[in-house]
Amino acid sequence: MSISEPRKNSPVSTGLLTSPAVYLIVASVVFIMGVGSCGVIPLFAKAQKARARITKGPVLLRVYQDRAAVMWETDTQEPVRLYYGKDGKLDKYVESRGRKVQYEAKIDGKRAVKKTVFIHKVWLDDLEAGQDYSYRVACSQRQSKTYQLRTVPVSTDEVRFIVYGDSRTHPKTHRKLVELMIRKNVDFVVHAGDLVSSGDRYEQWGPQFFQPLKGLTESVPIYIAKGNHEGNGGNYEKLLIPGGEGNSFSFDYGPVHYFCVDNVSRGLKADKQLGLIAADAKDSQAMWKFVSYHVPSVNFGGHWSKWGYPDALATLAKAGVDLVVVGHSHQYERFRPVAPPSGTDGNYVTYITTGGGGASLSGVAPILYHASAKKIHHFCLFSINGNKLTMEAIDIDGKVIDRIEIDKTKGRLNKQYLGTAVPMEAIRFHQELHSASLKPLSARPQKGQPFTIACTLSIPELNEAAKITFSLRCDKGTYELPEPKVVTIPKEAGTVEAKLTVTPLVEVKVPKDSRGRAKPIVPALWIDYHYGIGRVKETISKPIMAKAKRN
Repeated sequence: MSISEPRKNSPVSTGLLTSPAVYLIVASVVFIMGVGSCGVIPLFAKAQKARARITKGPVLLRVYQDRAAVMWETDTQEPVRLYYGKDGKLDKYVESRGRKVQYEAKIDGKRAVKKTVFIHKVWLDDLEAGQDYSYRVACSQRQSKTYQLRTVPVSTDEVRFIVYGDSRTHPKTHRKLVELMIRKNVDFVVHAGDLVSSGDRYEQWGPQFFQPLKGLTESVPIYIAKGNHEGNGGNYEKLLIPGGEGNSFSFDYGPVHYFCVDNVSRGLKADKQLGLIAADAKDSQAMWKFVSYHVPSVNFGGHWSKWGYPDALATLAKAGVDLVVVGHSHQYERFRPVAPPSGTDGNYVTYITTGGGGASLSGVAPILYHASAKKIHHFCLFSINGNKLTMEAIDIDGKVIDRIEIDKTKGRLNKQYLGTAVPMEAIRFHQELHSASLKPLSARPQKGQPFTIACTLSIPELNEAAKITFSLRCDKGTYELPEPKVVTIPKEAGTVEAKLTVTPLVEVKVPKDSRGRAKPIVPALWIDYHYGIGRVKETISKPIMAKAKRN
């Protein structure tokens, strides 16, 4: 669709009006056109109709080879046009009236005020691959700046992109990271979810998400894996999912195939979502296959999430996924490559948690499975050239806190990188030990009276035998401890039980709690699970708890 030119017999073009008052009106109209209105707007329109403002965006939601999706928001409903074209010529447009959204916002944290806005989402079609386009949003007597976008090339070996997550809550921190991202000149950005503190509160979307991203997402598309804080009220979908697409979607850019998956919306089942990931990865012939979703499948810190357990890791390996980059836990952790199940074919998958985009940080302690683990705000910058991949984790001060360089030969990762791999069975064993429920003591232990601690574990199939040693630990002189108990676990695994009897040598206390929740006993007593599987030896420790008294 082309922009219509002013009619040749209009007063502006013919100059037929001669009175001073008419000259004043004509001069005013010419001035309005000079600032970029969508056509000739009479002066009296100002008094009759509020001037629409762009209150969010514009944001590039998708950019493909032949089309792009753009979103923005206005505060009044009127026809709004997005003009676009190549070589600086804005010779095409699409028009939108927007979708009405009403919400309440508090002023100064007190008085609630009802507000109405209009969300616009349009597709720019019939684009050419690998080309630069200019675009501008214009409504009545206002317009946006002119922005640039670049469509995906038909063929390229190079791509550069950023992945990060959990930018909610602290927009100043988020903004500082975005200012660093702007300098990196990337092709796209992937967000691993949790954009705002409470997605069902519409008033949070501006200050926590759209405003910190200004200067970046007008020209660089942002692809998002929905987070649990986005809620189920529909604001996420209204704002950020373009027409014809869903919460789970994939795209290609040169040597990379990327699949963003919703694993948090109400009613979704992990096995179904894992099936979508597997089918998508198997259908792609890309050199590098990435997946992002919000809640991790392996995460040793923060929430200690294990979405899709116990099948997720094996499914992703067999499907040929290379990297899984997630959020949810507010930390940075990169795992050593996780080998496919013993005796099977499949990819060695690298798992990264990048939840340091702005939310308050959570603790993480590096263990054997980590290549790097830090409590820090950051983002991940990927640069790929054919079969060579480089990733730098960059903190809020612009410093590189972690870096990897890996390459492929005939589709296989280099031997040096594979030499750092950890067995999947050990990862799953660690997950089970951490999440295993240790029943709290029903009564406060008494000095000199033995009591028993019972452990029951349900271990998934390991494909190789393992050993676990149960032992108790305390400060000297506080408890009389039993000998450690060693249990051999067959590769078929199953249920493992152990009982340890201990005698207090001093008076034992249980801190009070207003809700009567279990608390660690005092003096502290710990149970340690020392396990070995293959060449991996690790330990998980848990405090012995007892039911607390209410305050």
